[in-house]
Amino acid sequence: MPQRLAWIKLLALVSCLGASLQPPAEEADEFHFVVLGDAQLHNPTKFNRIVDQTRRLRPAFVIQVGDLIEGYHSDLTVIQKQWQRFAQQIEPLGPISYIAVPGNHDVFNGEKKVDPRLESMFEETWGPLYFSFVYKNTLLVGLNSDSSAGANRINGEQLKWLKRTLSERQHAHTFIFMHRPPALLRDAEALHQLFVDHGVSHVFYGHHHHYHFYERDGIAYIMTNAAATSAHDEDAIGSFHHLLQVSVRGAEVDVAVIKADAILAQNAAHPQDNYDFFDLTRKLAPRSVRLEPTNQQGTYTLNITLRNTSKRDIAVFAACTSADHRWQITPKTIPTLSLKAGAQETLSLSAGYAAKRVPESTPACQLKVPFQTVHGQWLDFEHQIRTRY
Repeated sequence: MPQRLAWIKLLALVSCLGASLQPPAEEADEFHFVVLGDAQLHNPTKFNRIVDQTRRLRPAFVIQVGDLIEGYHSDLTVIQKQWQRFAQQIEPLGPISYIAVPGNHDVFNGEKKVDPRLESMFEETWGPLYFSFVYKNTLLVGLNSDSSAGANRINGEQLKWLKRTLSERQHAHTFIFMHRPPALLRDAEALHQLFVDHGVSHVFYGHHHHYHFYERDGIAYIMTNAAATSAHDEDAIGSFHHLLQVSVRGAEVDVAVIKADAILAQNAAHPQDNYDFFDLTRKLAPRSVRLEPTNQQGTYTLNITLRNTSKRDIAVFAACTSADHRWQITPKTIPTLSLKAGAQETLSLSAGYAAKRVPESTPACQLKVPFQTVHGQWLDFEHQIRTRY
């Protein structure tokens, strides 16, 4: 009885605690947005998947740091078609605001020069070539690093505007967006000092088709690449397609680097695929089988029992090999086995060696089952079977 009373008191305490729980505090200045790097129509299928990933994150807005299209063409009809194609690519984002700064591929013509006609076309589609806006506690500034006033630099009226913009507004955070790496711009040191003097915390850019991060004087400099072609495919050196999710919560800023195809839809896996694949893993065949000796020296029988406990019909491809080539497996080519759901069958093989010397190792058999998911994706289920005397 005393033990039962103790349990009743404990349950009452838990119930009381549960009733008093409060929902997590909501920060008034909490939000997240996505930054995308170069696309250039290089890998449109990959970029489309990145757009789908972005949609699932439900950001407040998206900012792309230039090189949206391939460009580098003097025929405005060709460029217009590229912009139309890009608009179709980002259509799945629906009402999510899409903001862009120009890159060289967006405003350069076939002679690799800034073309005022292409600048005008960019403005008609995306708005000003450089801009600023305030979202909650954050100032966001977009710059044009390839203007007709001077490519590969921030100068003239844009620089005057930038100084005024940074001086007039005081916010918890100031983020800068541009296409070219700021460290490689003309007057890079003066620009960096301007950022330092006005409390810029993050600078996002693209152009070189990889990811990198470094800090200087308290400023985070971050290069990003969405789907543009890279010379290498190596995570350790930043050569991978990705998106950035920037999260702001009061005074805190966090940047998450999310590799392409890392965000899945909630229906990415079906229960039946889970269970069928698990059944094949656990029950299709044993991990090892015994070599049963026959009346003839050096010859063995190899019996492998296959059980299909999954709820689908399967085809089993088998092959047996040995590191020691003295072994001969019969038949050399094993016929494909068809197993209905719930069926069982024994695969019988002969294994032998003709040499006088006993082989140093025994054969192994590999099973492969083509496995199609409910969503139509093909996988290869593989299983290896060891043999023993």
